[in-house]
Amino acid sequence: MSETITVTIEKLVQGGRGLAHHGSQVVFVRGAIPAETVTVIGGAQHKGFQEATISDVLVASPDRVAPPCPVYEVCGGCQLQHVRYEAQLVQKAEILKETLSRIGKLAIEPIPNVIPSPNSYGYRSSVRLAVFRQDKSLKLGFHRQGTDQPVAAAGCLLAPQPLRDIVMMVDGRLGVQPRLPGRLESVEFRHSVAFGATLLIYRTGPGDQESIQGLFELGHGIPNVAGQIVMARQGRRWQRTVEGQDWIPDRFNDLLFRISDRSFAQANWVLNETLSRTLTEWVAPPSRLGGGGVRVLELYSGIGTLGLSLARHGALVTEVEGNRYALADARHAAKTNHIGRTRFRPLRAEVMLKTVQPGEYDVVVVDPPRTGLSPECVQSLIRIQAGRLFYLSCDAPTLARDLSRLSAGGYRLARLQPFDMFPQTAHLETLVELAR
Repeated sequence: MSETITVTIEKLVQGGRGLAHHGSQVVFVRGAIPAETVTVIGGAQHKGFQEATISDVLVASPDRVAPPCPVYEVCGGCQLQHVRYEAQLVQKAEILKETLSRIGKLAIEPIPNVIPSPNSYGYRSSVRLAVFRQDKSLKLGFHRQGTDQPVAAAGCLLAPQPLRDIVMMVDGRLGVQPRLPGRLESVEFRHSVAFGATLLIYRTGPGDQESIQGLFELGHGIPNVAGQIVMARQGRRWQRTVEGQDWIPDRFNDLLFRISDRSFAQANWVLNETLSRTLTEWVAPPSRLGGGGVRVLELYSGIGTLGLSLARHGALVTEVEGNRYALADARHAAKTNHIGRTRFRPLRAEVMLKTVQPGEYDVVVVDPPRTGLSPECVQSLIRIQAGRLFYLSCDAPTLARDLSRLSAGGYRLARLQPFDMFPQTAHLETLVELAR
Protein backbone atom coordinates (compact mmCIF):
# COMPACT_ATOMS: atom_id res chain seq x y z
CA MET A 1 0.00 0.00 0.00
CA SER A 2 1.64 3.25 -1.12
CA GLU A 3 -1.45 5.24 -2.10
CA THR A 4 -3.65 7.25 0.27
CA ILE A 5 -6.52 5.18 1.64
CA THR A 6 -9.37 5.66 4.12
CA VAL A 7 -9.69 3.40 7.18
CA THR A 8 -11.63 3.32 10.45
CA ILE A 9 -9.62 2.77 13.62
CA GLU A 10 -10.85 -0.26 15.55
CA LYS A 11 -8.73 -0.07 18.70
CA LEU A 12 -5.35 0.91 20.13
CA VAL A 13 -2.72 -1.79 20.57
CA GLN A 14 0.52 -2.11 22.54
CA GLY A 15 2.70 0.88 21.71
CA GLY A 16 -0.29 3.21 21.36
CA ARG A 17 -0.88 2.78 17.62
CA GLY A 18 -4.33 2.49 16.12
CA LEU A 19 -5.28 -0.77 14.43
CA ALA A 20 -7.35 -0.80 11.24
CA HIS A 21 -7.95 -3.12 8.29
CA HIS A 22 -7.69 -2.40 4.58
CA GLY A 23 -9.13 -5.50 2.99
CA SER A 24 -7.14 -8.36 4.50
CA GLN A 25 -4.22 -6.06 5.37
CA VAL A 26 -3.66 -5.04 9.01
CA VAL A 27 -2.67 -1.37 9.24
CA PHE A 28 -1.07 0.27 12.31
CA VAL A 29 -1.59 4.04 12.45
CA ARG A 30 0.33 6.38 14.76
CA GLY A 31 -1.65 9.28 16.23
CA ALA A 32 -5.09 7.71 15.82
CA ILE A 33 -7.98 7.15 18.25
CA PRO A 34 -10.57 4.31 18.18
CA ALA A 35 -13.70 4.96 16.06
CA GLU A 36 -11.99 7.69 14.02
CA THR A 37 -12.13 7.64 10.24
CA VAL A 38 -8.82 8.77 8.78
CA THR A 39 -6.98 8.87 5.49
CA VAL A 40 -3.50 7.40 5.79
CA ILE A 41 -0.32 7.12 3.77
CA GLY A 42 1.43 3.76 3.78
CA GLY A 43 4.85 3.42 5.38
CA ALA A 44 7.09 0.46 6.18
CA GLN A 45 5.76 -2.95 5.20
CA HIS A 46 6.25 -5.86 7.62
CA LYS A 47 5.21 -9.47 7.64
CA GLY A 48 1.53 -9.45 8.48
CA PHE A 49 1.03 -5.69 8.80
CA GLN A 50 1.70 -2.26 7.32
CA GLU A 51 2.68 0.95 9.13
CA ALA A 52 0.90 4.15 8.12
CA THR A 53 0.69 7.82 9.03
CA ILE A 54 -2.38 10.03 9.10
CA SER A 55 -2.92 12.31 6.12
CA ASP A 56 -6.26 13.69 7.28
CA VAL A 57 -8.79 13.06 10.06
CA LEU A 58 -12.21 12.79 8.42
CA VAL A 59 -14.23 11.86 11.52
CA ALA A 60 -12.50 12.88 14.74
CA SER A 61 -13.01 11.33 18.16
CA PRO A 62 -14.42 13.63 20.87
CA ASP A 63 -11.33 12.57 22.84
CA ARG A 64 -8.94 14.20 20.36
CA VAL A 65 -7.02 17.22 21.69
CA ALA A 66 -4.25 19.42 20.29
CA PRO A 67 -0.84 18.15 21.49
CA PRO A 68 0.90 20.95 23.43
CA CYS A 69 4.42 19.80 22.51
CA PRO A 70 5.76 21.46 19.33
CA VAL A 71 7.81 18.37 18.35
CA TYR A 72 5.22 15.73 19.26
CA GLU A 73 4.72 14.64 15.65
CA VAL A 74 8.42 13.96 15.07
CA CYS A 75 9.91 13.12 18.48
CA GLY A 76 8.23 9.78 19.20
CA GLY A 77 8.97 9.89 22.94
CA CYS A 78 5.26 10.38 23.60
CA GLN A 79 2.53 8.48 21.78
CA LEU A 80 -0.73 9.77 23.29
CA GLN A 81 -0.58 13.57 23.62
CA HIS A 82 -3.36 13.79 21.04
CA VAL A 83 -5.73 11.92 23.40
CA ARG A 84 -7.61 13.58 26.29
CA TYR A 85 -5.94 12.39 29.52
CA GLU A 86 -9.00 10.67 31.00
CA ALA A 87 -9.41 8.77 27.73
CA GLN A 88 -5.73 7.76 27.82
CA LEU A 89 -6.44 5.89 31.06
CA VAL A 90 -9.37 4.04 29.50
CA GLN A 91 -7.37 3.10 26.40
CA LYS A 92 -4.39 1.89 28.44
CA ALA A 93 -6.68 -0.41 30.45
CA GLU A 94 -8.06 -1.83 27.20
CA ILE A 95 -4.55 -2.38 25.81
CA LEU A 96 -3.53 -4.16 29.04
CA LYS A 97 -6.64 -6.37 28.90
CA GLU A 98 -6.03 -7.29 25.25
CA THR A 99 -2.32 -8.02 25.84
CA LEU A 100 -2.95 -10.26 28.86
CA SER A 101 -5.60 -12.17 26.89
CA ARG A 102 -3.63 -12.50 23.64
CA ILE A 103 -0.21 -13.36 25.06
CA GLY A 104 -0.96 -14.78 28.49
CA LYS A 105 -4.38 -16.36 27.74
CA LEU A 106 -5.60 -14.58 30.89
CA ALA A 107 -9.19 -13.35 30.95
CA ILE A 108 -9.56 -10.53 33.48
CA GLU A 109 -12.99 -8.96 33.79
CA PRO A 110 -13.04 -6.13 34.41
CA ILE A 111 -9.62 -4.48 34.41
CA PRO A 112 -9.60 -2.05 37.38
CA ASN A 113 -9.54 1.65 36.57
CA VAL A 114 -6.01 2.89 35.99
CA ILE A 115 -4.82 5.04 38.90
CA PRO A 116 -3.92 8.38 37.30
CA SER A 117 -0.74 10.35 37.81
CA PRO A 118 -1.28 13.48 39.95
CA ASN A 119 0.43 15.36 37.10
CA SER A 120 -0.24 14.43 33.49
CA TYR A 121 2.72 16.63 32.43
CA GLY A 122 5.76 17.68 34.42
CA TYR A 123 5.96 14.40 36.30
CA ARG A 124 9.44 13.13 35.42
CA SER A 125 12.10 13.64 38.10
CA SER A 126 14.80 12.54 35.67
CA VAL A 127 15.42 12.97 31.96
CA ARG A 128 18.33 12.01 29.70
CA LEU A 129 18.92 14.01 26.54
CA ALA A 130 21.22 13.36 23.59
CA VAL A 131 23.66 16.03 22.38
CA PHE A 132 23.88 16.81 18.67
CA ARG A 133 24.58 19.61 16.21
CA GLN A 134 21.66 21.25 14.42
CA ASP A 135 21.75 24.42 12.33
CA LYS A 136 25.42 24.92 13.31
CA SER A 137 24.56 24.91 17.02
CA LEU A 138 24.74 22.23 19.70
CA LYS A 139 21.35 21.09 20.99
CA LEU A 140 19.82 18.81 23.61
CA GLY A 141 17.06 16.47 22.53
CA PHE A 142 15.95 12.96 21.70
CA HIS A 143 16.25 10.63 18.76
CA ARG A 144 13.20 10.17 16.61
CA GLN A 145 11.55 6.88 17.50
CA GLY A 146 13.18 3.97 15.70
CA THR A 147 15.87 6.13 14.09
CA ASP A 148 19.08 7.98 14.91
CA GLN A 149 17.64 11.27 13.63
CA PRO A 150 17.93 13.99 16.31
CA VAL A 151 15.03 16.13 17.50
CA ALA A 152 15.71 19.27 19.57
CA ALA A 153 13.60 18.89 22.72
CA ALA A 154 15.26 20.68 25.64
CA GLY A 155 11.85 22.02 26.66
CA CYS A 156 10.32 18.54 27.10
CA LEU A 157 6.98 19.03 28.85
CA LEU A 158 7.27 15.77 30.80
CA ALA A 159 9.87 17.42 33.05
CA PRO A 160 8.64 19.73 35.85
CA GLN A 161 9.24 23.44 35.35
CA PRO A 162 12.17 23.75 37.82
CA LEU A 163 13.99 20.90 36.07
CA ARG A 164 13.05 22.22 32.62
CA ASP A 165 14.57 25.58 33.55
CA ILE A 166 17.89 23.88 34.32
CA VAL A 167 17.78 21.86 31.10
CA MET A 168 17.15 25.03 29.11
CA MET A 169 20.08 26.80 30.78
CA VAL A 170 22.45 23.95 29.91
CA ASP A 171 21.02 23.84 26.38
CA GLY A 172 21.66 27.56 26.00
CA ARG A 173 25.24 27.22 27.18
CA LEU A 174 25.82 24.34 24.79
CA GLY A 175 24.40 26.42 21.96
CA VAL A 176 27.21 28.99 22.16
CA GLN A 177 30.00 26.39 22.33
CA PRO A 178 32.23 26.54 19.21
CA ARG A 179 32.73 22.78 19.31
CA LEU A 180 31.43 19.73 21.14
CA PRO A 181 33.02 19.81 24.61
CA GLY A 182 34.70 16.58 25.71
CA ARG A 183 33.08 14.44 22.98
CA LEU A 184 29.82 14.81 24.88
CA GLU A 185 27.12 12.28 23.93
CA SER A 186 24.31 12.90 26.43
CA VAL A 187 23.34 14.78 29.58
CA GLU A 188 21.15 13.24 32.27
CA PHE A 189 19.31 15.49 34.73
CA ARG A 190 18.13 14.08 38.07
CA HIS A 191 15.91 16.23 40.22
CA SER A 192 14.81 15.95 43.86
CA VAL A 193 11.04 16.40 44.08
CA ALA A 194 11.09 17.32 47.78
CA PHE A 195 14.22 19.47 47.94
CA GLY A 196 14.92 20.71 44.40
CA ALA A 197 18.56 19.54 44.27
CA THR A 198 19.69 18.42 40.80
CA LEU A 199 22.50 16.25 39.45
CA LEU A 200 23.99 16.68 35.98
CA ILE A 201 25.47 13.48 34.56
CA TYR A 202 27.51 13.76 31.35
CA ARG A 203 28.34 10.72 29.21
CA THR A 204 31.23 11.16 26.81
CA GLY A 205 33.79 9.40 24.70
CA PRO A 206 37.40 9.21 25.99
CA GLY A 207 38.46 12.57 27.41
CA ASP A 208 41.27 14.29 29.26
CA GLN A 209 41.00 16.38 32.43
CA GLU A 210 40.85 19.63 30.47
CA SER A 211 37.78 18.53 28.51
CA ILE A 212 36.16 17.18 31.67
CA GLN A 213 36.62 20.52 33.43
CA GLY A 214 35.13 22.19 30.37
CA LEU A 215 31.99 20.10 30.82
CA PHE A 216 31.70 21.13 34.46
CA GLU A 217 31.58 24.75 33.28
CA LEU A 218 28.16 23.98 31.76
CA GLY A 219 26.64 23.64 35.23
CA HIS A 220 28.55 26.27 37.17
CA GLY A 221 26.36 28.94 38.71
CA ILE A 222 23.06 27.23 37.92
CA PRO A 223 20.82 27.32 41.03
CA ASN A 224 20.12 24.00 42.77
CA VAL A 225 22.79 22.02 40.89
CA ALA A 226 24.19 19.94 43.76
CA GLY A 227 26.77 18.05 41.74
CA GLN A 228 28.09 17.10 38.33
CA ILE A 229 29.46 13.76 37.16
CA VAL A 230 31.34 12.96 33.97
CA MET A 231 31.25 9.34 32.78
CA ALA A 232 33.94 9.03 30.09
CA ARG A 233 34.05 5.80 28.09
CA GLN A 234 37.50 4.17 28.15
CA GLY A 235 37.16 1.01 26.05
CA ARG A 236 34.88 -1.29 28.04
CA ARG A 237 35.30 0.73 31.22
CA TRP A 238 34.09 4.12 32.39
CA GLN A 239 36.25 6.83 33.94
CA ARG A 240 34.11 8.69 36.49
CA THR A 241 34.90 12.24 37.66
CA VAL A 242 32.77 14.01 40.26
CA GLU A 243 32.41 17.68 41.16
CA GLY A 244 30.29 18.37 44.25
CA GLN A 245 27.80 15.72 45.37
CA ASP A 246 27.19 12.48 43.52
CA TRP A 247 23.73 12.07 45.08
CA ILE A 248 20.53 13.97 45.76
CA PRO A 249 18.19 13.61 48.74
CA ASP A 250 14.47 13.01 48.37
CA ARG A 251 11.48 12.17 50.54
CA PHE A 252 9.37 9.10 49.77
CA ASN A 253 6.14 9.13 51.76
CA ASP A 254 7.58 9.62 55.28
CA LEU A 255 11.05 8.22 54.49
CA LEU A 256 14.24 10.02 53.46
CA PHE A 257 16.38 8.57 50.66
CA ARG A 258 19.76 9.26 49.11
CA ILE A 259 19.75 8.68 45.34
CA SER A 260 23.23 8.25 43.88
CA ASP A 261 24.15 8.87 40.26
CA ARG A 262 24.72 5.14 39.62
CA SER A 263 21.43 4.06 41.21
CA PHE A 264 18.01 3.81 39.60
CA ALA A 265 14.88 5.52 40.91
CA GLN A 266 11.36 5.63 39.50
CA ALA A 267 10.91 8.73 37.30
CA ASN A 268 7.34 9.44 38.47
CA TRP A 269 8.33 9.80 42.11
CA VAL A 270 4.95 11.06 43.37
CA LEU A 271 2.80 8.30 41.85
CA ASN A 272 5.36 5.73 43.00
CA GLU A 273 4.48 6.77 46.57
CA THR A 274 0.86 5.77 45.87
CA LEU A 275 2.03 2.47 44.39
CA SER A 276 4.13 1.77 47.48
CA ARG A 277 1.18 2.41 49.79
CA THR A 278 -0.96 0.06 47.68
CA LEU A 279 1.68 -2.68 47.88
CA THR A 280 1.92 -2.30 51.66
CA GLU A 281 -1.87 -2.62 52.01
CA TRP A 282 -1.89 -5.69 49.78
CA VAL A 283 0.99 -7.48 51.49
CA ALA A 284 -0.86 -7.03 54.78
CA PRO A 285 -2.58 -4.20 56.60
CA PRO A 286 -0.09 -2.34 58.84
CA SER A 287 -1.68 -3.86 61.96
CA ARG A 288 -0.98 -7.37 60.65
CA LEU A 289 2.48 -6.54 59.34
CA GLY A 290 3.72 -5.56 62.77
CA GLY A 291 2.24 -8.49 64.65
CA GLY A 292 2.67 -11.22 62.08
CA GLY A 293 6.28 -10.63 61.08
CA VAL A 294 5.59 -11.35 57.39
CA ARG A 295 8.80 -12.62 55.76
CA VAL A 296 9.34 -10.74 52.50
CA LEU A 297 11.92 -11.38 49.78
CA GLU A 298 12.25 -8.44 47.40
CA LEU A 299 14.08 -9.04 44.12
CA TYR A 300 15.34 -6.14 41.97
CA SER A 301 14.90 -3.92 45.03
CA GLY A 302 16.76 -0.86 43.72
CA ILE A 303 17.26 1.79 46.41
CA GLY A 304 14.62 0.11 48.59
CA THR A 305 11.59 2.38 48.30
CA LEU A 306 9.14 -0.54 48.30
CA GLY A 307 10.88 -2.97 50.66
CA LEU A 308 11.86 -0.41 53.28
CA SER A 309 8.29 0.88 53.35
CA LEU A 310 7.18 -2.68 54.14
CA ALA A 311 9.86 -3.03 56.82
CA ARG A 312 8.78 0.31 58.31
CA HIS A 313 5.41 -1.32 58.94
CA GLY A 314 6.90 -4.41 60.57
CA ALA A 315 7.69 -6.89 57.80
CA LEU A 316 10.95 -8.87 57.84
CA VAL A 317 12.47 -7.85 54.50
CA THR A 318 15.40 -9.24 52.53
CA GLU A 319 16.44 -6.80 49.81
CA VAL A 320 18.19 -8.30 46.76
CA GLU A 321 19.83 -6.03 44.17
CA GLY A 322 22.64 -6.63 41.70
CA ASN A 323 23.53 -2.91 41.50
CA ARG A 324 25.80 -2.41 44.52
CA TYR A 325 25.40 1.37 44.38
CA ALA A 326 21.63 1.11 44.62
CA LEU A 327 21.96 -1.36 47.48
CA ALA A 328 24.31 1.05 49.28
CA ASP A 329 21.59 3.71 48.97
CA ALA A 330 19.07 1.25 50.42
CA ARG A 331 21.36 0.53 53.40
CA HIS A 332 21.84 4.27 53.90
CA ALA A 333 18.05 4.82 53.89
CA ALA A 334 17.51 2.01 56.43
CA LYS A 335 20.05 3.62 58.75
CA THR A 336 18.81 7.18 58.21
CA ASN A 337 15.19 6.22 58.88
CA HIS A 338 16.03 3.84 61.77
CA ILE A 339 14.51 0.84 60.02
CA GLY A 340 15.52 -2.56 61.31
CA ARG A 341 14.18 -5.96 60.28
CA THR A 342 16.06 -5.74 56.96
CA ARG A 343 18.82 -7.72 55.27
CA PHE A 344 20.68 -6.74 52.11
CA ARG A 345 22.04 -9.13 49.49
CA PRO A 346 24.23 -7.80 46.61
CA LEU A 347 23.22 -10.55 44.19
CA ARG A 348 21.45 -11.11 40.90
CA ALA A 349 17.94 -12.46 41.38
CA GLU A 350 18.81 -15.80 39.77
CA VAL A 351 21.77 -16.32 42.10
CA MET A 352 19.79 -15.42 45.22
CA LEU A 353 16.88 -17.68 44.34
CA LYS A 354 19.20 -20.70 44.13
CA THR A 355 19.88 -20.32 47.87
CA VAL A 356 16.24 -19.97 48.96
CA GLN A 357 14.48 -22.98 50.47
CA PRO A 358 10.77 -23.77 50.01
CA GLY A 359 8.70 -22.07 52.69
CA GLU A 360 11.52 -19.68 53.70
CA TYR A 361 9.48 -16.60 52.70
CA ASP A 362 5.78 -15.81 52.99
CA VAL A 363 5.87 -13.17 50.26
CA VAL A 364 8.08 -12.46 47.25
CA VAL A 365 8.07 -9.04 45.56
CA VAL A 366 9.60 -8.76 42.08
CA ASP A 367 10.13 -5.58 40.04
CA PRO A 368 12.17 -6.77 37.05
CA PRO A 369 13.37 -4.67 34.09
CA ARG A 370 11.30 -4.35 30.94
CA THR A 371 12.54 -7.75 29.72
CA GLY A 372 10.69 -9.42 32.60
CA LEU A 373 11.73 -12.53 34.52
CA SER A 374 14.22 -15.01 33.09
CA PRO A 375 12.99 -18.62 32.71
CA GLU A 376 15.45 -19.51 35.49
CA CYS A 377 13.79 -16.98 37.82
CA VAL A 378 10.32 -18.27 37.02
CA GLN A 379 11.29 -21.88 37.75
CA SER A 380 12.94 -20.90 41.02
CA LEU A 381 9.91 -18.90 42.13
CA ILE A 382 7.70 -21.91 41.45
CA ARG A 383 10.11 -24.13 43.37
CA ILE A 384 10.30 -22.03 46.57
CA GLN A 385 6.49 -21.94 46.86
CA ALA A 386 5.98 -18.60 48.57
CA GLY A 387 2.31 -18.23 49.51
CA ARG A 388 2.00 -14.95 47.64
CA LEU A 389 3.95 -13.30 44.84
CA PHE A 390 3.69 -9.60 43.95
CA TYR A 391 4.83 -8.73 40.44
CA LEU A 392 5.40 -5.10 39.43
CA SER A 393 5.77 -4.68 35.67
CA CYS A 394 6.39 -1.79 33.26
CA ASP A 395 5.83 -3.94 30.16
CA ALA A 396 2.50 -5.67 29.49
CA PRO A 397 3.76 -8.29 26.96
CA THR A 398 6.50 -9.65 29.25
CA LEU A 399 4.10 -9.48 32.20
CA ALA A 400 1.55 -11.56 30.27
CA ARG A 401 4.24 -14.10 29.33
CA ASP A 402 5.49 -14.46 32.91
CA LEU A 403 2.00 -14.63 34.44
CA SER A 404 1.18 -17.46 32.06
CA ARG A 405 4.29 -19.37 33.14
CA LEU A 406 3.65 -18.77 36.84
CA SER A 407 0.00 -19.82 36.44
CA ALA A 408 1.17 -23.08 34.88
CA GLY A 409 3.41 -23.54 37.95
CA GLY A 410 0.61 -23.41 40.48
CA TYR A 411 -0.15 -19.71 41.00
CA ARG A 412 -3.46 -17.96 40.36
CA LEU A 413 -3.99 -14.29 39.69
CA ALA A 414 -5.63 -12.82 42.81
CA ARG A 415 -5.81 -9.13 41.88
CA LEU A 416 -4.33 -6.51 39.62
CA GLN A 417 -3.97 -2.73 39.63
CA PRO A 418 -2.52 -0.56 36.83
CA PHE A 419 -0.86 2.81 37.55
CA ASP A 420 -0.31 5.51 34.92
CA MET A 421 3.35 6.07 35.75
CA PHE A 422 4.07 7.53 32.29
CA PRO A 423 1.25 9.84 31.08
CA GLN A 424 1.28 10.88 27.41
CA THR A 425 3.12 7.67 26.54
CA ALA A 426 1.81 4.16 25.85
CA HIS A 427 3.67 2.71 28.86
CA LEU A 428 1.82 1.44 31.92
CA GLU A 429 2.94 0.14 35.32
CA THR A 430 0.95 -2.83 36.65
CA LEU A 431 0.95 -4.40 40.11
CA VAL A 432 -0.26 -8.01 40.25
CA GLU A 433 -0.83 -10.28 43.24
CA LEU A 434 -0.48 -14.03 42.65
CA ALA A 435 -1.47 -16.64 45.22
CA ARG A 436 -0.69 -20.36 45.30
